[in-house]
Amino acid sequence: MHRNIRLLYIHNFLTDFWPQWPYLVIYFEPITHSYVLAMSVLALETLTAAFMDIPTGVFSDRLGRRVTISIGSFCAALGIGFYALAHHLMALYAGAFFFGLGQCLFSGNNNALLYETLKIEGIEDQFHHYRGKTGSMYQLALCLSALSAIFLSHYGLRFVFIVAVIPQVLAIFISLMFHEPNIHIVDRQKSWAILKQACINLYRNPRLMLLVLGRAVNYGAGEAGFKFKGAFVNMLWPTWAVGLYRAISHAIGFIGFRFSGWAIDRFKSVYIFVIRDIYWFFGNISAVWLNNILSPFPLVIGSFFFGPGEVASDHLMQIEFTDEQRATMGSLSSSVTSIVFSLAAVSIGGVSDHYGLGAGVAFCAVMQVLSLPVYVWLFRRDF
Repeated sequence: MHRNIRLLYIHNFLTDFWPQWPYLVIYFEPITHSYVLAMSVLALETLTAAFMDIPTGVFSDRLGRRVTISIGSFCAALGIGFYALAHHLMALYAGAFFFGLGQCLFSGNNNALLYETLKIEGIEDQFHHYRGKTGSMYQLALCLSALSAIFLSHYGLRFVFIVAVIPQVLAIFISLMFHEPNIHIVDRQKSWAILKQACINLYRNPRLMLLVLGRAVNYGAGEAGFKFKGAFVNMLWPTWAVGLYRAISHAIGFIGFRFSGWAIDRFKSVYIFVIRDIYWFFGNISAVWLNNILSPFPLVIGSFFFGPGEVASDHLMQIEFTDEQRATMGSLSSSVTSIVFSLAAVSIGGVSDHYGLGAGVAFCAVMQVLSLPVYVWLFRRDF
């Protein structure tokens, strides 16, 4: 089963090799002629995930991790293909739908695949170490693809999106090589029974409820803000340098993921969450306050805290999930996060249209730090 872990390294790298990533809002805005509409494309990506996350989680629990990751890879490739060929808003919306569907097929499924692979080997207690290492491949891919975008952008942003389709197609072939871990196939429950039991387990577990809420607020608002910050940086740096900004950010994120297992073993999760949230708030506010060529630097430094926070959150939730509904419960969490992301994305776009890009970044910082009281309350006995 270690074959699955090796394949996850490769698959994670390919599915997040996105040279278009630094330019999403910059590319969408001339097509839509509005930051609100540009951010609405990103919001639709995540709304798709919000509505489809739960059925795709049930799909994974019923039909298996391997087929789910393969269909997700195909949808991701199709979504970016629509973006690359788009000349009007509806084509962007089509791309958002398929790309969002691909992401929600991955969301509950891939962590479940990793956890069950480790459980077969009897080392599921090491999940946070393996999650950190496999998650670091996302950051490595985003870093290298952002560097490649610096050169690809000379040929136009549409060309960048066309090139971005290639690694997604390769990921489809990799996805077909996984072995299916059979731990979760206890019996072939009906889809509604799986969903009902997952909701009951979530409702009866206040600790898990707070973990889901904290992650939804922090990650949902933070991810919307992260995608938007490329436009803020483009106001201060030339367009080609936006790729450099993202490359540095993801390189630091890669280091954070690699150290996440060590950090979780050495420090309590609550300290990781508190330090992360406080730095992100003041880092974003200082970037807006500076409003000059130095503004991106406090933003990229904060990327180090992303990995430990994500791995700590995933590890705590996997412990609380049940084997029979592991992907479904993960998808319930992702669905709530997706709803927060969508609301945050449209809100950030609206604030920016009326008050400027800096105001949009500051608004994101305020939304994101609202997760801090949730974590403080959840871990109040650990201080």
